[in-house]
Amino acid sequence: MTYEPLEDSRGCGPADLRAHMERDGFLFLRGLLPEEPLRALRDEILAIGRSLGWCEDHDHARAPARLEGEPAWFEMYDRLQCLEAFHALAHRPELLATAEAVVGEKVLVHPRNIARITFPDAAHFTTPPHQDHPLIQGTPQTYTAWIPLVDMPEEVGGLPVLVGSHRAGLLPVHRAVGPGGLGVSWEGLGLDWSWSPMRTGDVLLFHSLTVHRAMPNLSRSSLRISVDYRYQGWSQPIVADSLEPHYGRLAWDEITANWSDRTLCRYWERSPLNLGERRADIMTPE
Repeated sequence: MTYEPLEDSRGCGPADLRAHMERDGFLFLRGLLPEEPLRALRDEILAIGRSLGWCEDHDHARAPARLEGEPAWFEMYDRLQCLEAFHALAHRPELLATAEAVVGEKVLVHPRNIARITFPDAAHFTTPPHQDHPLIQGTPQTYTAWIPLVDMPEEVGGLPVLVGSHRAGLLPVHRAVGPGGLGVSWEGLGLDWSWSPMRTGDVLLFHSLTVHRAMPNLSRSSLRISVDYRYQGWSQPIVADSLEPHYGRLAWDEITANWSDRTLCRYWERSPLNLGERRADIMTPE
């Protein structure tokens, strides 16, 4: 597949950021975040992986591949969800300022944060083309910040986006193999895919209706590690399960028990929220 390079919106003012998002459905922000906190979080995640035999020194994966949702994967993921640095990163001022420029009001950071750890030799379980809105719901004006914690040249893969696809509206879903379990058909939209190699510190922010997909990790041994954080305007509707931990296996009190910054704990309960209802119909495969 051929990809157009991502257009860098770093350095644009709020009006241009909004215009780029409205036009393309995404913002690519080269070097938005400092590398040090990202590498520190990566090291914490890899330390858990090494303790469980997932990887050797650095990020060199050990076979077999662990696939998201399997029991061996949850053994790692439950511990990752308890990392304070993983949740604190979503509140970086650089991310909040960018999200506020896009939504035009006080930002609500979704507490349901997601990490993706992709092994080599797992191409069959690569995330398919999809839109986030059927999974997130609430307001369509929700934006995902996809952030690599490792450098991502072509062989490690990354996240291509279908430029302008958010303007096609909500697409019907079908069952698909990979995280999320749902995909969409995009071929008839007549739109181009965009992707560029990403480095630690780069951020890709995209609309909940923007079609995107993962590339397979074709490296010989590198784990691909990334995080997803979501943002919306505080006045906009949000469904209740977006306030729960990802996969709901642990309670917030378990996750936050040893955190030092207590302001990160249940922050969404300190102001009224506009709670909406989850719709089953937009998640029903054709």
